[in-house]
Amino acid sequence: MITFDAVTKRYPDGTVAVDRLDLEAPTGEITVLVGPSGCGKTTSLRMINRMIDASEGQILLDGTPVQGIDPPTLRRGIGYVIQQAGLFPHRKIVDNIATVPYLLGWDKKKARARAMELLERVGLDPALAGRYPFQLSGGQQQRVGVARALAADPPVLLMDEPFSAVDPIVRTSLQDELLRLQSELNKTIVFVTHDIDEAIKLGDRVAVLRVGGKLAQIAAPKTLLSEPADDFVKEFLGHDRGIRRLQFISTGGLRLRTDLTGLTDAGDEPWRLVVEDGRPTGWVSRDRPDELEPYGTFVYGRDSMRTALDAALLSPSGCAVAVDEQGKVVGVATRETLDQALAEAADG
Repeated sequence: MITFDAVTKRYPDGTVAVDRLDLEAPTGEITVLVGPSGCGKTTSLRMINRMIDASEGQILLDGTPVQGIDPPTLRRGIGYVIQQAGLFPHRKIVDNIATVPYLLGWDKKKARARAMELLERVGLDPALAGRYPFQLSGGQQQRVGVARALAADPPVLLMDEPFSAVDPIVRTSLQDELLRLQSELNKTIVFVTHDIDEAIKLGDRVAVLRVGGKLAQIAAPKTLLSEPADDFVKEFLGHDRGIRRLQFISTGGLRLRTDLTGLTDAGDEPWRLVVEDGRPTGWVSRDRPDELEPYGTFVYGRDSMRTALDAALLSPSGCAVAVDEQGKVVGVATRETLDQALAEAADG
């Protein structure tokens, strides 16, 4: 548990970066700090490992004030990931990952063995161990940065906009990898981002900060989207927060039609889904029965309503194809079904 108790950071020129901040980052959860530039989110993060010292108040790590812990000792027990990884350019990847174990006095063999284990855990080819950072892509370097932060198995991980410098496809992959790792490791993670979509995807709790380091609201993502505390939070969340809420609604309750699939006669229906070996191949219309049209899928019961709605929009039929974990068709969510589900979501 990380606790901010009336924490203020005031600089000598009088600038207040963080103003009497009270919040908790529960053990084993991801707490995301998000807000506009100048809201003090990075300053708050860096006060946890004393890269910046608080002017007033206390930060407690499992009940112990961090101000009473020697900074180098404190930092060796906390993983830290920053933008563009911050790797040592003159060290091979295996030695970059082993940095903290070396500082803790591990012998070289043990430290390198741990580094090799983590390379695989973060989804990298062990063959990369002998390369230098400049020989890796940006996404690979960020994975190495995460591996380095985990090397000594710290209970706390601080992440300062670690994925902001990579392209959207790589960023999504890194976010998914972090969630996978967290499901296995259950670290206490404080994550800083300026991207509300990233905050909602990753956070168990999301803290929205105002300019000047004041806490506007802290809540679970679903609560944040449905019950914003004030107009500032509403505006920061954006006008599409209703669409974002759909990612917290399961497709498990969607009613599906099975009479629109395969070679069965769909009667007067304008569209029919062509299926081969149980998998969708495309839609055909009553007017153009020889032309296959695009389709979109969602995994029934696993994916969210937002994914199902996106799948429907990808198809001229306006229907979303529900598949199982193996990609085989289990039914079709029609426009009527999706409209009804959206109406129920609007009713809460």
